[in-house]
Amino acid sequence: MATKKVFLLTLVMISLQGLGYAQQEESTERRAVLDVDRRAKHLFDKAIELMEYKQYERGLTMLDTVIRDNEGNVLGYQAHMAKGRHFLEQRKTKEALSHFLLLSRLLTPLPGDSPSPQETELYRESLFQAGFSYYQSGQYTSAFPMFRRLTEVAGKSKWANKAYYYIGMSHYNLRSWNKAIDALSLVGTEVEATSSDEIGRVELGQRFYAKVSDADIPVLRKVGQDVMARVTVSSGDSEVLTGVPIAGKKNEALMSAPTEIGVAEPGDGVLQLFGGDTLTVTYVDDSTLDGSKGVKRSGTVKAVSTGTVGFFLGDFSTPAYIAFPGQPQALLLRDADLDVSPKAESVSITVKALYKVAAVDAAEANDESVLDIFAVQDDEQDVWKERDSVTLMLTERAMGKGEGGPIRTGVFTNKIKLAPLAAGTPDLNDDVLHCDELDELEVTYSDEVHLYGDEVRESRARIKVSGSVNSGVSADQFVVFEAVLKARKNAVEAEALKGLGLIYKDMGLDDRASQRADESLRKVDAIILDRNKITSELLEQAFKLKWECEILKEDFAAATATCQAFNRLYPQSVLADQALMALSRALAEKGEYAEAVTSYQRVLALQNPISAAEAQFRIGEVLQQQVDRQFEAKHKSRWTEAGRVAATERHRAMGGAIAAYRKTYQAYPESAYAAKSLSEVVRFYVDTEDFAQASDLLEQVFADFPDAAFLDEMLLLWAQVAFRMGDNNVSAQKLQQLVFDYPSSQHVAEAQKKLAALKQE
Repeated sequence: MATKKVFLLTLVMISLQGLGYAQQEESTERRAVLDVDRRAKHLFDKAIELMEYKQYERGLTMLDTVIRDNEGNVLGYQAHMAKGRHFLEQRKTKEALSHFLLLSRLLTPLPGDSPSPQETELYRESLFQAGFSYYQSGQYTSAFPMFRRLTEVAGKSKWANKAYYYIGMSHYNLRSWNKAIDALSLVGTEVEATSSDEIGRVELGQRFYAKVSDADIPVLRKVGQDVMARVTVSSGDSEVLTGVPIAGKKNEALMSAPTEIGVAEPGDGVLQLFGGDTLTVTYVDDSTLDGSKGVKRSGTVKAVSTGTVGFFLGDFSTPAYIAFPGQPQALLLRDADLDVSPKAESVSITVKALYKVAAVDAAEANDESVLDIFAVQDDEQDVWKERDSVTLMLTERAMGKGEGGPIRTGVFTNKIKLAPLAAGTPDLNDDVLHCDELDELEVTYSDEVHLYGDEVRESRARIKVSGSVNSGVSADQFVVFEAVLKARKNAVEAEALKGLGLIYKDMGLDDRASQRADESLRKVDAIILDRNKITSELLEQAFKLKWECEILKEDFAAATATCQAFNRLYPQSVLADQALMALSRALAEKGEYAEAVTSYQRVLALQNPISAAEAQFRIGEVLQQQVDRQFEAKHKSRWTEAGRVAATERHRAMGGAIAAYRKTYQAYPESAYAAKSLSEVVRFYVDTEDFAQASDLLEQVFADFPDAAFLDEMLLLWAQVAFRMGDNNVSAQKLQQLVFDYPSSQHVAEAQKKLAALKQE
């Protein structure tokens, strides 16, 4: 067979674990907010620090303040992201989703906009985190639109690879095996192309991917022969990898293997590497263009390790966030590139103690030029100066290996001696690092060999220095403003009264529930009247209590007005949106359809409605329920004359609902409700026997929503539409597709019967 072959080697590093703060990501976030008010930035940093110490209540309160005071800038967006991450870690999916969905709405680029790199990254992460939140809670069909949108806006990036992975896993959990294979096979293919003359790099510890392109691959699959290649490592390991198909690319196969730092164990399915190793992938081409046999095609990449340094507790596994003078401070460096022999290596590194000087003081101390003084005054940034520094040797650790064996870990550790600052100038030549309370310790490591190019990359870590620990008893006096104290007292009592009212409501004692709600409202109104004297946190809590009590006593008009007033005060808060949605659902359940539609429309009128897509869909749903109830008595039998007339009238009355559904998928195509609304419109056209429009919409369903949960039902409808239009071939094709793509569907038996009937015809 005379065919042309091309061998390509593709590398990608994917991390599918928790999305915590990496040190380099944290430094990027800090740089992004340098142009924001210093006090707001300090508050954000303090909130993150409190969250790391698990003081969640205080940290969340500070983040709320940052959000309220920094609407429309990167710092406010980062605070939303931090809250969402926290709620997701706590498995509070609903709360996390509200922040991620709000960010995805606020950061969606408009035509002609040029968002900053920080805003672009936050937008991509918000899409991923929203999809991941749905995935974590088992709402796989809701996760698909987020992940698909991410593959569109973040192609050739880590986000696209993560999205394809979770699309595949969602289909796997839904038992859609073919779709799972298609999506998972795309993992690792979304990477930036590199120039052909540059050797690729693979990160030690990350999964290694190779891609083979050969026009003979479809033939090999037909005859049942696997596509295989051998990977050899310069330090001795060797593995044979088997390729898997790539969806939509019949001439390509993707193969992969995990990597780890360690001594070679050929044939175990894992690539054992050391820093500086080269990996050579060899594929044997049995049929070339010139008729040659057994031609070896190969590609080579280099194994590198991206170095990181940080402060840890004494176990060298738990990150440290505070250093204590008088106690040794552990330091750990990871960089397998420094491990060049079986013996324990050493590396020298310098740690500094820094103290903060006010910007004006720093400018006055600098006599070099007047221009520097003006520069400092313009920036108004505090200056950190070096108090003391020590240089120490870090030694490679065995990390659990047996004594006497090779030490090949690339992990280097040591401890710094810390001492409190005594009177006078510290000795700069000793091996003790002197520091004072509120100082910061800083360590910087220059990594010459890493994944991100040839330029030297710096890894930096800083921690604060605590004061001395006082175990004795002390008396402190705090001044509490009377208005704030009174507001907190009223808030606690109002919350208790509301809870009591809910209990009465569950018992069917509506009058008593309303009485408790009124008592709670009197206390809440007193808080709101003092809004100029209390904190924004208390005011937000008071508004929330107010509309909850108004809903409890079923005063929906008052609750709506309260939500709208709150939204005007805090347009980027998610509370008003959630409250109006709850109120609208309550009205729909009570059968007050017109009021429910009006309430959902008020959600759409909010400044940043995160539930806009659901609200628009629910409008169609409520209007459809209203029509169904209206014609339920008339439409007893569709075969009677009265039944046929009633059905026709119903179809006409459905115009409002269909318009609402149509607006849902047109205005919010990336939402989880777009596919649902489109399916409702398709069913309507099938019921009204408008098969031409139904056919067009069915094509749109499969083109725009390839992951929808009801595609098996849509295929059955499509087969019905094609049959009614006289196209039996298309009808048979759709039935066969249903049987093949959805073998576990409840519609398979019906599809097989219809297929058999078509064959008889």
